[in-house]
Amino acid sequence: MDNFLKLTKIYIKRHSLLRFFQIKECLNVKLKGNSIEFGAINNEEKIFSNFFKGNSKFKYSNLKKNKLSNVSHDLTKKINISNSKFENVLLFNVLEHLPLYNNVFSEIYRITKKGGYFIGSTPFIYQVHGAPKDYFRFTKEFFEYNLKKNKFRKIEVKNLGFGPFVACYSILNSYLKYLPIVSDLILVMAFILDSIIQIFVKTKLKEIYPIGIYFLAKK
Repeated sequence: MDNFLKLTKIYIKRHSLLRFFQIKECLNVKLKGNSIEFGAINNEEKIFSNFFKGNSKFKYSNLKKNKLSNVSHDLTKKINISNSKFENVLLFNVLEHLPLYNNVFSEIYRITKKGGYFIGSTPFIYQVHGAPKDYFRFTKEFFEYNLKKNKFRKIEVKNLGFGPFVACYSILNSYLKYLPIVSDLILVMAFILDSIIQIFVKTKLKEIYPIGIYFLAKK
């Protein structure tokens, strides 16, 4: 019931459908110990750490340090954090903004404690969103390969979404959110149409038309 209320609140606030699915995954995970969320500022509306269960204490790191981020780190370079510093590392909607990402998996493995989690998500079928640049889109197979390559274990990677019509709704959400009732009706129709298509297709449609990718791996 608590998860349902939180998701209802997110939907009412008209956050993106991608964010809705991402938060839905976060609500099922319990974290403990000291953690860090990269690409984040201490803002309840934007951080993902707020949606995990448990009593983990978080630091927030952004490319540029300000009063809302504890520290600043450039993830395209060696991270200035000691080995096994954090129990958990979060990386939501960040990787696509990095022109060089090869360093990220090995560095996050290095700073994560044994038994700790690396959790994150990236968009896939989603609008270009600069912060300040938007470079890449990554598949489920990309994360499975790179997490395994960098020695993470108990790897779980999920495609987020429902089907092609829901993916189309997600793309239009930036405009539809200004028409609440119309938006809700279109979303319901999108789910219905995808459900009808799914009857005739063996592969889960979200595996073909994901609006985002979510991953969780253990060191």
